Amino acid sequence: MKFGAKVLEPFNIKYMHRTNTQELVNQWGKWLGTESWDYFTTITYKHPVSKKSNYRIMDRLEKSLDRSMLKMRMFWIMEYSNCKSTHNHLLLKGDGIDYEVDKYLKKANLVDKRFVKHIAYNSSKGANYYVCKYIGSNAVEYGYFTK
Repeated sequence: MKFGAKVLEPFNIKYMHRTNTQELVNQWGKWLGTESWDYFTTITYKHPVSKKSNYRIMDRLEKSLDRSMLKMRMFWIMEYSNCKSTHNHLLLKGDGIDYEVDKYLKKANLVDKRFVKHIAYNSSKGANYYVCKYIGSNAVEYGYFTK
């Protein structure tokens, strides 16, 4: 999939290290802001989750949503909580997607109710307000999934 931010188009990828981090964040925010979202979600895990494990969790969540939802969209970002664990921020779109995310995480025994917070998305704040502040860092992972 080709991302919408101009600084991430294939021609510019080899020059990304020269791109001002704030410009990268702004472009991601603009692109994500063109999408409509239902929720901003924060996931904090019951137990420490490494970067590698976090990526697997997000991959499996995408597969679970692909099986259970007719139409949906998710952007996720992984950040470090401390040097040994990670957490996630998500932008979600789809009828019942909050329920499906909760169901997957609880079934996998990764969280209980207090570890997942869904907030109605406020488009007037812009997507970069929610998930983009650290996207230029080497310490994050992110993904976009749509169906």
